Amino acid sequence: MKRFAGIAVVALTLTALIAGPASAQKGAPGFDLKENPALVKADGPGFRVKLSKHDIRTRIDEERFGIPEAGFPIERSQTDLGGLNLRPIVCENGTYRIVSGIFEVTERASSTEARPLPYTPAFAQRFPTIITFVGTLDAVVTNQDGEELRLLMSDLAHEVMTPDSFASTAPIHAFIVDSAGRVRDRASLVGRVNIDRTTGEAVHRIVDGGTCHQAANLNLGPGTDRATVFGPFFVLPFNTTVVMR
Repeated sequence: MKRFAGIAVVALTLTALIAGPASAQKGAPGFDLKENPALVKADGPGFRVKLSKHDIRTRIDEERFGIPEAGFPIERSQTDLGGLNLRPIVCENGTYRIVSGIFEVTERASSTEARPLPYTPAFAQRFPTIITFVGTLDAVVTNQDGEELRLLMSDLAHEVMTPDSFASTAPIHAFIVDSAGRVRDRASLVGRVNIDRTTGEAVHRIVDGGTCHQAANLNLGPGTDRATVFGPFFVLPFNTTVVMR
């Protein structure tokens, strides 16, 4: 399904993820994140992802991945990003363009019901199913000075639709690492959505704990002109409050 917005398709002291007031919103059930400036661990339904400046490790339990009782199959895809005209990644310490890399995706749908507002009809046309999504990328990027760096990224989502509610947790994490092994920039963008389908009340926001802060027009209808993105990838497909952590 997601998350391209512009194409067809070291040990540090441990800190709790989104501690204190930033943890008030729940997002989707069954998806836990633990993070510090050197390591991200994501534990969702049937998947585990561990991301550091050294590598990405992903484990998929096919019997448990997503919401298997909904009856949809697991789908896998790979997208070669080399040579594509992608939106650059804008961070505090540089602007980066992807030179090469394969975006690998494992996903499973759980419903074909339309997501409630603020998800737009245009978004539903492009992404018609409720999903559990695991995307990873190990890529080469260049900055504004022509320097080559390594990008390691995880792009995840877990959505749950019930007769009364819709919930989503959608994090993007990344390390941009120079040739000496130093982290030049780091993305930590965690989107959470909770919507009451009976009343239409929608609560959503993104917690930003990294050095990459970027917005773009997704051209997906009203309220999508200042969506939070990480280069060609989006966090939530609409404008929302961003809380700096």
